[in-house]
Amino acid sequence: MSLSTRVHTATVDRVMLTRPFAAFLICALSLATPSFGPSVVRAVAAPQGDVTDADLEGASNGRTVVLGSPAAGNRATTLPIEVYVARVLAGEAEPSAPEAAFQALAVAIRTFATFNVGRHRRDGFDLCDTTHCQVPRPSTAATRAAALATAGRILTYNGSPAEVFYSASCGGRSENAARIWPGVNLPYLRSVVDDVHEDDVPWTLDMTLSELQQLLGAIGFAGTRLTDIRVDERSESGRVTRLRLRGLQPDVIAGDQFRAAIGTREIRSTAFSVSREGAIVRFTGRGYGHGVGMCVIGAGRRARRGETADAILSTYYPGLSIESIGKMPAVLVATATPSPAARPVVETVSSTVPLTVGRTLSGPAPETFSAPRVASGIVANVPKGSTVSAAELERQAARARDALSKTLGTSVTPITIELHDSLERFRAATGRPWWASAVANGIAIDLAPASILEQRGGVEAALRQAMAELFVAPVLGNRPVWVKVGAARFFARTTPSPVPASGKVRCPADAELTLSISAAAQRDAEARAEACFARAYAETRDWRAVR
Repeated sequence: MSLSTRVHTATVDRVMLTRPFAAFLICALSLATPSFGPSVVRAVAAPQGDVTDADLEGASNGRTVVLGSPAAGNRATTLPIEVYVARVLAGEAEPSAPEAAFQALAVAIRTFATFNVGRHRRDGFDLCDTTHCQVPRPSTAATRAAALATAGRILTYNGSPAEVFYSASCGGRSENAARIWPGVNLPYLRSVVDDVHEDDVPWTLDMTLSELQQLLGAIGFAGTRLTDIRVDERSESGRVTRLRLRGLQPDVIAGDQFRAAIGTREIRSTAFSVSREGAIVRFTGRGYGHGVGMCVIGAGRRARRGETADAILSTYYPGLSIESIGKMPAVLVATATPSPAARPVVETVSSTVPLTVGRTLSGPAPETFSAPRVASGIVANVPKGSTVSAAELERQAARARDALSKTLGTSVTPITIELHDSLERFRAATGRPWWASAVANGIAIDLAPASILEQRGGVEAALRQAMAELFVAPVLGNRPVWVKVGAARFFARTTPSPVPASGKVRCPADAELTLSISAAAQRDAEARAEACFARAYAETRDWRAVR
């Protein structure tokens, strides 16, 4: 960002200016809220003096989390679950918050770990140590005490660990999850008024139109000059859900995508207004983070006025229950063997067994199965009860791979395929919206649930297109996105794609393919990408030469 950008930081709490922890960035978690049931706080014998890691290991009852560090080459460490909770609490909580706020967040952290066990299955561990999952720091006496006081307590929805989210500050009203992540329709993640933010001072950010255009261009927006920006739509909570960008292509962007493009430290939330004076655009807003679920700053303020951890959680996640992790069925989640290059160095700091609890929102744990033979170089993981077996998925993948290898003169191996049991888990693993069917990345393919794919043309069709993208990406990955997407769609077809008349199709800008705001917009952009590729390929007859 250039020197002419001016950030005015009048923030909601002093801690927001000084705390470097990840709690004050967007944090996506899996969590839930308590209804009136068992208390968050357990009846445990208090140790003499400060709580130690040994105390927490004993309270973990053999349950552990395998924590990976992408920054250290996916080095993995096995931690007792309550030791993990205490460390993440040190990384995510407001340091000076009262005990009740620490306890509420401890339950959230534990629920996240339970719901997301195996999230990084292909990397050889359960959870990472970045904001993609949760950020641990060295534990303190206060975080260890909160972990022990709530040991084993998780939040559930219909008897299963619930997916939830939290952010640093909602600014006075939380957001409905479905407005941030289309397709996430969870009744306990609705927008609620938070009455502890009356004295918050707004934050402001000044930027020039040219600075904004430069940042938007970096994520794929085309156009000669950005001449204006305005709010086009807001959610019920007042947050920006869509902005209009005059002079750019596409000329629209979702509010959360805009925030990510400009910087989540600069545009602190999507609860902002836009004003303009000449070439200077001023953003004035409230809160910090996406605003869905629990508000960390708000939880601390509620605790200071005497609310319990149970009350705090029930405010932000109404209708959920508190249960013991020990009552959840212990179901082993199989882990796909990572490729030799991705295999982590595992450091075990405890003799306890891996955490094995994890259930979907609507049914049993996502128990997965792999086909026993992997001589083909393809390993498929499918959820229990899937209408497509791991062996059949591998056969379909092998057919697609062999056909594409013959057509394209190249190949990819090994390949790992993950068929997800729900759209929620597919979205959490890939970061893609509900309308996506498959995501190809490196040597891995993620597929939406088989029942969904059957409504969209079938599992094999989605698998074939994802496989085609794996094949062409190493060569076409540094070209306009339409080249790679168009090539994948073109070669995935079992019948020839029609060649459009010259000049009849406008090739989509990168952002039209990577940041579509609706399923219809995505389909239109992908169809144009294929048409553009078909036209260029008809001229060159060399897919590697298409630019």
